[in-house]
Amino acid sequence: MNQAEIEKAFSRLPPLMDFVPGDFEITPLAGLTNYNFRLQNRVHDWVLRIPKPDTSRFIDRDAEAHNQSLAFDLGIAPQTSWRDSAGTTLTPTLGSSRALSAVDFGNDKLLSAILAPIQQLHRSQLRFRGTADLNDLLRRYFELSSRADQQRLGPRMQQAERVLSLLETRDNPYVASHNDLMLDNLLLDNERIWLIDWEFSAMASPYWDLATLCNAANLDFKQSQRLLRLYCAGAQPMDESVLFDYRGLLSLLSDCWMAAFAD
Repeated sequence: MNQAEIEKAFSRLPPLMDFVPGDFEITPLAGLTNYNFRLQNRVHDWVLRIPKPDTSRFIDRDAEAHNQSLAFDLGIAPQTSWRDSAGTTLTPTLGSSRALSAVDFGNDKLLSAILAPIQQLHRSQLRFRGTADLNDLLRRYFELSSRADQQRLGPRMQQAERVLSLLETRDNPYVASHNDLMLDNLLLDNERIWLIDWEFSAMASPYWDLATLCNAANLDFKQSQRLLRLYCAGAQPMDESVLFDYRGLLSLLSDCWMAAFAD
């Protein structure tokens, strides 16, 4: 996003109309589906998110806004100060926070803190808008990718279909889920974890969030067992083999998504 587009954002977004870009120190932030910037001066410290073109093919922005609002009410997501129907948002920065790293998963106390908001969300009985159907999403992103990518990913898709057919009787009931728990989307603020970027949130299997965490932190089998055991504390045990299957399926989903979005 160039300077002209930054200036356009300041001219069209009501919270920014009383300012010009020069009023802020503007720092680009990482993002695949959005342009993200930190806007900081002596008074304000915001994150500005501007969706990239064509993201409506992948993201239901109305559902995202609804689900994030419920997560804020639950106390696990920061409040968005302003949003429009296209998904542009302005959110106060959690100034003392940092994104997680894989090293953080080696500490039992910190791992329990990481799992706490996920347990709270999954056990909340909230009804999120949208349903994350893994079979449907795999097919959708696969079909949106190029022919070359389809040839490359085809054998893994065939294996995924077999795994999915066996999961039907072993999976847990769907719960309100974040569905994109990459490490950058978990912010450690002192001893508290905030979940951000609710674009893909929906009702889903609880294994989805747990498998995403395991993949994001590159956990080995024993580490994944430990994570699942801590997550299930005080609740019914869950199947380690289903978590393993979800890790493979979500790795494929990520590759299909990247292929579809690149095209």
